[in-house]
Amino acid sequence: MAPRATGSVETYTRADGTRYYRARIRLKDGTRERVDIPAKYTIDERRALYAAAMQEREDERGELFAKKQARIAAKQPTAPTAAETLAKYRERLNTHRGELGQGHGDPSAWKAWIIPHLGGLPVATVTREQIETFRDTLDAAISLHKRTEGAEGISAKRALNIWSEVTTTFKAAVNAKRRDLRVRADNPCSGVLPPERGDSRRKTFIYPSELAAVLAGDAPLEWREVYAVAAYLYLRPGELRVLTWGDIDLGAAIVHVTKAFDERAQETKTPKTENGVRDVPIPATLAPLLARMRKGREPHELVVPVLATLTENRRALNLRADLERAGCTRPRLFENTATTMSVNFRSLRDSGITWLAITGVDIVKTQRRAGHDSIETTLSYTKAAEDLTGSIGEPFGPLPADLVAGVEPIGGSGGSRQRRAKQRAKFTKTVADGLESEAFLEVRAGLVPAPVFKTGGLVLHGAAGGFDSHALPPLSETISMGCADRRRALDVSLDDSSSDAGSLGNTSP
Repeated sequence: MAPRATGSVETYTRADGTRYYRARIRLKDGTRERVDIPAKYTIDERRALYAAAMQEREDERGELFAKKQARIAAKQPTAPTAAETLAKYRERLNTHRGELGQGHGDPSAWKAWIIPHLGGLPVATVTREQIETFRDTLDAAISLHKRTEGAEGISAKRALNIWSEVTTTFKAAVNAKRRDLRVRADNPCSGVLPPERGDSRRKTFIYPSELAAVLAGDAPLEWREVYAVAAYLYLRPGELRVLTWGDIDLGAAIVHVTKAFDERAQETKTPKTENGVRDVPIPATLAPLLARMRKGREPHELVVPVLATLTENRRALNLRADLERAGCTRPRLFENTATTMSVNFRSLRDSGITWLAITGVDIVKTQRRAGHDSIETTLSYTKAAEDLTGSIGEPFGPLPADLVAGVEPIGGSGGSRQRRAKQRAKFTKTVADGLESEAFLEVRAGLVPAPVFKTGGLVLHGAAGGFDSHALPPLSETISMGCADRRRALDVSLDDSSSDAGSLGNTSP
């Protein structure tokens, strides 16, 4: 006789490094379903009791099994109609790709370009001429982009991304593995030339002296840490976002790069290129900073969790603002034209790779460390280094002592006392609105055990019967304390920046 099912508890880790728990419940057909365990169950014994209760309930009622059967029925493919539009077909294709764990493409390309021009046409009858007309529309937008120096239209790279969305969709309409997704006998994109590629825009990299000024400036401590790690390890932004302390071997001075976060699909995947899985040496000048940041952290925790709190565009805006505040006013850093790119967050990677070329690192070693599949890609950085003359600072130079020690800058980003007082009031109200929750007050009063609370960008951890060694001060003091990551997200600069998020417990992006 088979043993009675009691349910079991499984531990999972999110992309931001936080943990959550799920109960594994056995259904009557022998399969298993996972059910989220509420965060209020903060100890193992209570989570186990919850899993056992869920299993007993499923044995009696079969609710999870019924939901599973309903999901299976809903996923049964429906026969396409002759009038199915390209937009509707793409929705079905996206559903199928999601089941396979694949991304959904570029939603913005469909919304802004493809649906207005092709989305309403029957997918089964779209003609080559209609495809060519759409291609001509993209070419016109590229031309406008050039004439207005990037003020209007779209770049050639953006146009090619949009074009790729169209061609891959019609390729699936002909050759999809799932038969109900095959709605055409021919591909109207076959043989149609793509949009103009245009002139490639030259990337901008940051001089070592410019980054040194930012690292010694008044940007929040956690962002100065991000800038240093990003440039000195020259990882792709997606690789850096999901880098954990378990990936860093301080003893061997090596970083193991094995995964990357896909901003578009919002999921963790393998690195971008075949050579993306690699080991990157840690510069001796970065090691003290990593050693300090590593203290008290678990292997599963993210190295720079604050990176997940801002969008790609917002990171770029903040970096340019921090460069300006540090006195880095070189025009090339901020130019954004049809032939040049202004500095963005990825420029920290570009800078680090260029610095390797400046220091004379062999081209093959540089290619391996950067994770490039093609040597031509690496050579472009070497060329940029060869074009430099004059003094630009020491690549991978020593970091500021206050950064290595973890000291917040004194003061703020400047401005009048009155304006900073208004900013502080805005910040205080925002935090207070989050902290004044019924659950929070119950815990503070000692009425219930303290679970893990999410308060906006903060995560406050407690122990049964009250808060542990990270005990919170009175509420009035808590909401007036400076919080570096909250301040960053709100674009608020506080005078009192000596108290950071650590005073409130652990932080979660």
